[in-house]
Amino acid sequence: MRGSGPVVETTHGAVRGVVVDTPYGSVQQFLGIPFGKPPVGERRFCASEAADPWEGVLDTSAFGPDPVQSVDGPYTGVIPGTITDSVSEDCLTLNVWVPAGDESGLPVMVWIYGGAFLTGGSSFPLYNGARLAAEQQVVVASVNYRVGALGFMDLRQEPGGEGTAANCGLHDVRLGLEWIAANAAAFGGDPATLTAFGESAGAGSILHLLGAPGISSVMRRAIMQSPGADMTQPPDIAAKVAHCFMGNAGVSDVAGLRQLEPGEIVAAQVQTAMEMFAEAGAMPFHPVVDGSLIPAPPVELLQTSAATDIDVLIGGTAHELRLFQQDLPADHSEQILHHMVSGHIAARTGAEASASEVAAVVGEYRQAAEGTAWTTDSDILTAVNTDVSMREPIQRLADFRAGAGSRTYMYDFRWCSQADPDKGAFHAIDLPFALDNFHVDGWREFIGADEAAEALGRGMRSAWAAFARSGDPSTSELGPWPRYELDERMTMILDGDSIPAADPLKNERSMWGPVGRVDS
Repeated sequence: MRGSGPVVETTHGAVRGVVVDTPYGSVQQFLGIPFGKPPVGERRFCASEAADPWEGVLDTSAFGPDPVQSVDGPYTGVIPGTITDSVSEDCLTLNVWVPAGDESGLPVMVWIYGGAFLTGGSSFPLYNGARLAAEQQVVVASVNYRVGALGFMDLRQEPGGEGTAANCGLHDVRLGLEWIAANAAAFGGDPATLTAFGESAGAGSILHLLGAPGISSVMRRAIMQSPGADMTQPPDIAAKVAHCFMGNAGVSDVAGLRQLEPGEIVAAQVQTAMEMFAEAGAMPFHPVVDGSLIPAPPVELLQTSAATDIDVLIGGTAHELRLFQQDLPADHSEQILHHMVSGHIAARTGAEASASEVAAVVGEYRQAAEGTAWTTDSDILTAVNTDVSMREPIQRLADFRAGAGSRTYMYDFRWCSQADPDKGAFHAIDLPFALDNFHVDGWREFIGADEAAEALGRGMRSAWAAFARSGDPSTSELGPWPRYELDERMTMILDGDSIPAADPLKNERSMWGPVGRVDS
């Protein structure tokens, strides 16, 4: 201890943090530690570089700015506790929370935020790691990475694009993980346990990095919450995105892009996103196969022996798409439902769906919903979209990892909002459970968290920490958690009563079998 707070010597210099209190005890908190050089000027659109060392003791009592992003988009603030008031291109910082005391060899858990690769930041109140660190006696860290056009636009084929990188945001994540691995012991952690965990695009970032060359030397385990499907952008779409963006930005080469103000980048990004979605139904600014950091699509790499020494815990929520889907208009609900199902079938088979195929799928979903509270056309569409976009792809990823020999565990989060049952177990509802941040920005009221929710949260966090510690999420709170194998597909159902179940998504897979959409 020096001065007014704890001091830790890192590979880049000394940092001074602060001590904060939690319901579980005190935590040493170090915020805004630079791990990369500011990606500005000529470094804009390039892979991140390690930060320069500093002299003296760096004050790390406040978060650094979050990455440049739109702060008034259509879904901004939909998830409570995910709004930033400070953004900058100079954003490559990370944060560390350490349980008070002189412990060593603690598990290390590194949070990677989500936000559709368009938004996000480690300063968001929902992502604060202090309570998790104190309760579970683990070292928690979080990493900033570039998002949107600055983080996920492939300019390599554009005029002046030599030397740019296609996946700047993923380069940031990897560099942050490397910094944490190199300095974990200084903060009382064991780098051999480094576990990257994240939700949505954060889980997708981890998913893509699982195939990165040499990643096993940095990451030992991975927890992926709702990683989703089709997160890798095809090369032709990535090229269209770059061309469309440059047109919207009013420039002809990368040098021109580097002269733009961050606000101009965001404006062109928003316009490009709208145009690309309207033209191709594509969400732009996603990871792409670049032949180096991402040598091949994750769905291919994860079926091989790549990184099979990295343990995997993966899952999603039962009604992922509900929060983003409006109720269908009553007079057209069935027509819209059939149209959407037809589109999903065509996307999977490459052929136009027949009316009988659509009717068969819708009929099976209606039959499965009988006796539940989820029987309207809007409910059926939520189930279809959730299965196609999230649950089935998540199970496929678990199948790939288990089949390749990686130690794999799977869960299905089914606890539903008590404040508004119509929300169900929506996308991101599991965040306060995993991070113990029910108290943030109205989350408790948002979902009606009660003692049962608190108990489930304690069970989840103990399992996440146990997995980080040993690679096995079994705990006294949730009980034995069987390994996921292809013969039984044992999955932990996370709900008021959490129990393991054999192949609980079998019916969902079978609904898509007759038209060849899912390998069972």
